[in-house]
Amino acid sequence: MDEDLALFGVEPVAGYDGFEACGAGLAGGAAVLLDTKAAGPCDPFLDMQAMLLEMTKELRERFQRFQSQKARAEEDADAAGDEAARKLAQTDAKAAIEAVSLIVRTLEKIDSLQRTLIAERIEAEAAAGVLEDEAALAGEFDRLVEARVKERLDAAKQEWRREDGSGGDAAAGARAGP
Repeated sequence: MDEDLALFGVEPVAGYDGFEACGAGLAGGAAVLLDTKAAGPCDPFLDMQAMLLEMTKELRERFQRFQSQKARAEEDADAAGDEAARKLAQTDAKAAIEAVSLIVRTLEKIDSLQRTLIAERIEAEAAAGVLEDEAALAGEFDRLVEARVKERLDAAKQEWRREDGSGGDAAAGARAGP
């Protein structure tokens, strides 16, 4: 082992028998563990994008390999001395061309999938943004309505108090009735 475990507060245990031996050498019996499950939430869009990018990379490598195989087969067909070797080289070239053709079609489908995923992601984000905007707008509208109602109620109270205050108790009693 090249790492010095003492730097991390862990002393190497001679006979490892699971976490018990590791924890027994530490004060308080605590064992040092690395939590590998804390990778964070999974995003299916990003997972799909990563998979498509890996597939694209692999297919590009194979594309280059089949192109070079096709070129070698064509050279072998030109340099072949007998008819059987020439036909075998031509068959290899044809197989390489078909493989390249299949790879190109697959790459086109992957590109189409990536464009569709991106468009759907943008559409979903826009829809979520619109909903958030609508909710924010509705909240702002409610707040403004509440503020306006409060202003009107306060103004009506002030008006009522002014009317009652100017006429005194006699005017209030006269309005109340006998």
